[in-house]
Amino acid sequence: MAWLFAVSITVLTVSVVVDWVRGEGLDWAVAALLLMLWPYAVDDLLRTHGRQRAAGRARTVSHWMVLPAGAVLWAGLIVGWSRGEGTPWFPFAAAVLIPLGAAATARAAVLRRRRAASAS
Repeated sequence: MAWLFAVSITVLTVSVVVDWVRGEGLDWAVAALLLMLWPYAVDDLLRTHGRQRAAGRARTVSHWMVLPAGAVLWAGLIVGWSRGEGTPWFPFAAAVLIPLGAAATARAAVLRRRRAASAS
């Protein structure tokens, strides 16, 4: 399944790049999704091949890729608004919810560290 996941993400990445090069515009929402999915695919592949430490680093990267993905979503919305386009509601909802989810995840991580530090 890890290889299937990686191949499907690769096909999606190539299709986004080809559409952008052909002048059809960049699909900002898919680009943001790819930023979040690539580290998971790399993590799965590394685990499949028994490289646990490298997979752990890929997992750490996946936690941080939420911030650039949110920035890409907001950039796409701003570019669309500057061109006079309407608001695509699915990317807008994701652009609002992704930072909230990242903040909640960061808060949970801080609380876990505090509990671990006070327990020792």
